[in-house]
Amino acid sequence: MHRILVLGALCGIAAGAQAQVYKCVDASGNTTYLQSPCPTGAKSSAISRTVPPAPAAAPATGSGAPDKAAKASGPKTAAEMELDYRKRKQEEEKQREKDEQKLAEARTREENCRNSRSRLTALETARTQVRFNDKGEPYALDEAQAEQERENARQLVEQWCK
Repeated sequence: MHRILVLGALCGIAAGAQAQVYKCVDASGNTTYLQSPCPTGAKSSAISRTVPPAPAAAPATGSGAPDKAAKASGPKTAAEMELDYRKRKQEEEKQREKDEQKLAEARTREENCRNSRSRLTALETARTQVRFNDKGEPYALDEAQAEQERENARQLVEQWCK
């Protein structure tokens, strides 16, 4: 069966299809095109068209994969178009996820920047820094400890507010 199809394709390539078309103009001036000769009383002229042969099928590569050159030259099958569509959809989904992740990271960075600046402002404007120990009792920071807290806050602002 496979040999018959290949042989038929080769014969079609060698011969090239030819179609005969007749242009018929009747007495009232109406033009029609027919594949058979015009009826009597109509002015006729034959139009000959040669149809180019179909491209030859590419030989199999042996790996089961179609030849890329043959694939590029012919129209895509429905399965190939569906595969391309699914690939594009997957790429769009990945890009959308990346964009959402970048947006979430930007929001986190913005929030951390705002919080860091707020903390630094509070540390720089307060006269006395008060913290609470493990028992919940308040204690005041000495100047060295307060300066260390301010320096940590400056580093956080530098980190998040680039």
